[in-house]
Amino acid sequence: MTKAELARQLSVIPRTITRYETSEAPRNVAAALAGALNFPVGYFDRDGAPMFDPNEVRFRAARRASARERDAAVAAGISGVEIDRWISKRFVLPEMTLPSLTGNDPETAAQLLRGIWGLGTKPLPNLVQLCESRGIRVYSLPPIADAVDAYSIWRSGTPYVFLARRKSPERIRFDLAHEIGHLVLHDGEPCQTAALEREADAFASEFLVPAASIVEYLSSTPSVADILTVRTQFKVSAMALAMAAHKTDWISDWNYRQICIELSTRGFRSSEPGGMPNYEMSRVFPQVFSRSGSKVSVRVVANELDLPVGDVHALTFGAELRAAQETEVTSDTSHRNLTGQYRLHAV
Repeated sequence: MTKAELARQLSVIPRTITRYETSEAPRNVAAALAGALNFPVGYFDRDGAPMFDPNEVRFRAARRASARERDAAVAAGISGVEIDRWISKRFVLPEMTLPSLTGNDPETAAQLLRGIWGLGTKPLPNLVQLCESRGIRVYSLPPIADAVDAYSIWRSGTPYVFLARRKSPERIRFDLAHEIGHLVLHDGEPCQTAALEREADAFASEFLVPAASIVEYLSSTPSVADILTVRTQFKVSAMALAMAAHKTDWISDWNYRQICIELSTRGFRSSEPGGMPNYEMSRVFPQVFSRSGSKVSVRVVANELDLPVGDVHALTFGAELRAAQETEVTSDTSHRNLTGQYRLHAV
């Protein structure tokens, strides 16, 4: 909503809205603001909300997103941090084990992180749940912020990733790996440079499909059928797998061109036919909202934080509306058993 639109709804001039934003609005306007913006009245009286400096936010698709869409994504992230603080006070979440790998090239950083997390060179499990098991907070963005694709940020020593949900599951998985790259490589670096985006892409590619895995799983003269088989194992897009194999010089220029041509004619340039059947979902939120005998619900969280119920639903993967998926991740301290489950405990 623009200032002019809000001013019309409140029967004031746009300059008045600017004054409300830069200083404060009179208390008797709270109800009108709440009605126009669809927020609880109590939201406008709350203190201590976290703030994001726009300069510290790296948007995955900054150039494609408008300023309004970027602002909406940042606002959603602020609410996400508030929800996370609410949950963290009441539940014991997995310990954060995301190291700083600044100074390493992206491929080395990806290999180091796989080693630290005990992942070897095998296909990664559910990436949202893997991140959660290592203390990374992953939230989903509401549709109004879809255009930014994703962004990440450190706040008080906690890493956060915010994901839009408008692309294929494989591409969202790549976006999440891309943001992990920013978190481990670029903390404190200037935002939105093409060089940093390329580094995060290189990290994501190596993290999802290590060069050593390509040699192990893919022949040096693969057919498109081979590419599709391996992309299903690693849960990446067929184009991304072909590109990774070519960048490592495992397949020839000619073979790569032929694979790309065939994939394009079969619709893989803009979608992922026959790909992952479901989006990867959180394990934290279903446990928070579905604990046996628990009185925690999205509405309870929304009421205590004075947030719209729809915003809490949107940020938490709609977890209260979905059955919890079986996880492939454990919080086992050895980081080697990837078939168990991690459980949250109430404080």
